[in-house]
Amino acid sequence: MPDTNDKREIFSFSNFGYEGAIIKVETDLRRGIPAYDIVGLSDGDVKAARERVIAAFKNSNLDFPQERILLSLSPADIKKEGTSFDLAMALGILNEQTNYKGDNVLVMGELELSGNVKPVKAVRAAIENAKAAGITNVIVPKQNLQEALEIPGVKVLAVDSLADAHTKLLNNEKFIEKTPDKEFFSKKVEFNEEALSEALDTDLTGHYETARAIEVAIAGKHNILLTGAPGSGKTYLSQRLFPALTPNLTYEESQSTTRIWSIAGLMKPEEGIKKEVPFRMPHQTASVEGMLGGGVRILPGETSLAHNGVLFLDEAAEFRASVLQMMRVPLDNKSVTLSRAGRSTVYPANCQLVMATNPCPCGNNGSGSKICLCSAKAIEMYWEKLSKPLLDRVEIKNFVEKNENDSRKITVEEMKQHIENAIRIQRENPHYNASLTPEEISELCKLDENSSKYLESKTKEKSPRERGNILKVALTIANMDNRKEIQLEDLQESVELTAPVFEKLQEYKREPDKKKSLQLDEFQDYSISEEAFEKLQEENNPPQKMQLDPLTVPTKVIVNGKERECKNGIFAGFVNAVQQLDTLTENYNELVENYNTLKEQINTKSFPQIRNSNTFER
Repeated sequence: MPDTNDKREIFSFSNFGYEGAIIKVETDLRRGIPAYDIVGLSDGDVKAARERVIAAFKNSNLDFPQERILLSLSPADIKKEGTSFDLAMALGILNEQTNYKGDNVLVMGELELSGNVKPVKAVRAAIENAKAAGITNVIVPKQNLQEALEIPGVKVLAVDSLADAHTKLLNNEKFIEKTPDKEFFSKKVEFNEEALSEALDTDLTGHYETARAIEVAIAGKHNILLTGAPGSGKTYLSQRLFPALTPNLTYEESQSTTRIWSIAGLMKPEEGIKKEVPFRMPHQTASVEGMLGGGVRILPGETSLAHNGVLFLDEAAEFRASVLQMMRVPLDNKSVTLSRAGRSTVYPANCQLVMATNPCPCGNNGSGSKICLCSAKAIEMYWEKLSKPLLDRVEIKNFVEKNENDSRKITVEEMKQHIENAIRIQRENPHYNASLTPEEISELCKLDENSSKYLESKTKEKSPRERGNILKVALTIANMDNRKEIQLEDLQESVELTAPVFEKLQEYKREPDKKKSLQLDEFQDYSISEEAFEKLQEENNPPQKMQLDPLTVPTKVIVNGKERECKNGIFAGFVNAVQQLDTLTENYNELVENYNTLKEQINTKSFPQIRNSNTFER
């Protein structure tokens, strides 16, 4: 570290891509005709800073030297762009006049003609690069103070004008350092409380399948495609649930996300670091450069701005085909490499892709209540934009349609708990489930014999990527139930979730809260098939050896959406209690032994206790 009596050296930052470069600002005052020359491959903005600096000196009551001034920005082979050099250039001149004492310092800030300092972009990137180069003292505009203080191991001096900065450096004012927020380092799973409170009243009635698909996608950071008729709720559910139920960033995740947002100039003055996950929703007219990044200074695109967050493409089929296809590489590599004028940069782009689209040009294909007028050829051409290679990278597909006859219930609070369980387990692993490598899948997705046979039977004609998707989603489902081991049910549900939208096998239907203790008032009505209902009615008069007395408890059932009365209340109650069994009449002898207990407990309204009997256990 330099001696404190040594003259300070002043540095600034060239904002180019994700990395950027530290620039040394050297100033030489010499005799001759007054002039102000800048060397070092500077662009028009940097050269125009001469006039801003001269005016700022005058309006700050500081003496501008009447000598020949030479300003060098090195390394000389790096293009210098932007207005963040203004303050460093002015302080470089003052340093030659007054000789500031102390350690080297990074200076960032744009000057107004009045001498006031304006905030600049890429403060975090500049400070992190300076820290890596051994520069730990930083001067920034007051509006960038919170952002600078969030970087540990760095001392910051905030200024609001050129005169303020000169006075503080001349008086050797102390730079301040913030103690890291211990709570922020916590591994506790936290949510955006504001978004969550708004989502709690979301009505999910009839949308159990879609809510479940979204819940699993969020819990494992899986990509998801939602398709359905206009007005079915694709956009509404995505905008409400993803920001509310995606957990806040960890400390490690927030570092790169904050850096990207700082480079793009999207950080709020009071926002020192990004804690809430990004939720980006670009318009359908977005270009490749807008999605990936680019421009003169290679600024981040939407895929990078959604890093560690959600990239939501509403009406995905309306995006340009080139835009959709270029998403394949970032989804695989979790990064974007951009090149311009002999230089390249790599932006992180580990985002969760959420797509919502109509199923056909008219939007009614697959709907149970609307008629599709599109030809098969029109539908095929419509889906060509969403090519199979892109859809292979989307693990979960769901058709969104409200089902009024679906009595299954799910709440946002229940979804939050399931997601919290899964995220807590995954944060112990190298990656979230969606980003697991083939080796990590083999290590974490262990299957028993029955599950292995089932998986083999369902993946004979599937690619290794599709097979991996099934295992990753199954692991997420297990994690949501606070388990690390995959069970057969998890695989069955995963096969349904990952199947193409119009090729769902419909072999598995998840029943929520199936482990919850049954209550007597839950048996007033429930859904069974017409065939099962007729079978019940035929068996309403049991064999004489059972000697069953008819009960007078009135019980109604729902058959194909219509309410019908069951002749014998005990059978309807029994069906509901043991609805997970394949047959209702397998063991008449055991029913005889338990009948008296069943009758007594129904009469005393302690019906849940019958679960202690082997007959009524799952």
